[in-house]
Amino acid sequence: MTLRQLELLIGVADLGSISACAEYYGVSQPAVTNQIHQLEQELSASLLIRSVHGASLTDSGRRAVAQAKRVIQEVHQIPLTLEEAKHSLSGKIVFGVSPLSLVSMHHFPRIYRPFHKAFPNVQLEVIELEAVGLADQVVKNRVELALTPTPLLSTQVQYELLWAQELVVVSRMDRPIADTVSMQSLANESFIFMKPGYSLNITTARLAQHAGFEPKIEMHASSIHALLGFVAAGIGIAIVPRDTALLESKAGYVHMSRLNPRALRRIAMVYRNRAEMSPEATVFMNYIRSYSEDLPHLRRTLDNGVSRNTLKLHTPRSQDGAPSCDDALHLHHT
Repeated sequence: MTLRQLELLIGVADLGSISACAEYYGVSQPAVTNQIHQLEQELSASLLIRSVHGASLTDSGRRAVAQAKRVIQEVHQIPLTLEEAKHSLSGKIVFGVSPLSLVSMHHFPRIYRPFHKAFPNVQLEVIELEAVGLADQVVKNRVELALTPTPLLSTQVQYELLWAQELVVVSRMDRPIADTVSMQSLANESFIFMKPGYSLNITTARLAQHAGFEPKIEMHASSIHALLGFVAAGIGIAIVPRDTALLESKAGYVHMSRLNPRALRRIAMVYRNRAEMSPEATVFMNYIRSYSEDLPHLRRTLDNGVSRNTLKLHTPRSQDGAPSCDDALHLHHT
């Protein structure tokens, strides 16, 4: 039994003949006759009395039409019900992002626009903080949901790993290092770090540690723009997400080099307790997850990064034995 069969039965009943129903729906009379016949066979009942003057309903036909109209009405009500649901969801979400992850500039608009279109009454307050600060705000329930790069170094939040970012080395344009470098080759370089609290500092330090040296930190920057400016001035080199430095590299301000093995870090969706999340935040989380799943090129980057030739940098477990969110940093040998 199909909705089309029920619509055609109602059409015959309302219009009084198979030919009139066929003309109304823009199909042939045999097509209508065939659909009605299939419906009668499925119901094991005769629904129409056919005559030269048209078609009328049998008693079973009248009962079937009455119920079919209720079914069709319910089906037609679905879009209206969903539209009402869009406007019934309201409230406020405090959403946190990291300034270094390009979430606020590149990814957030693509997540927010379809969400806002579907749920215009939901307010979104966006807070930008470094990764460690965001995790702390989530723990204190001041931020309900956050997107931040790993590692988090907190066992008091829950998280879901999403897409991957490639890390690159940036150096001054007039004295660039090689286009592809190993971490070991950077042992004698001066590094520019972000101010304390950024997970990028921890990631860079671990990459250096794995390469057998402790990075010499020449300066701390308060923003990614300051960091790239210090690099352009020749104060030192830095390791940053590739997308973060792409525009400055193309503009000729800094030189960008890829690491070998390649280094990847993950973006994580962070929250305190899923059971305590508001309906609005739960729906927004689904939009974020759907967006991440629709990034095939980033997924391929991640898949390559965790192949059998990949070396993972593990985070030591905390004193209570719980792992932190550093399963996201990988070195991929090209």
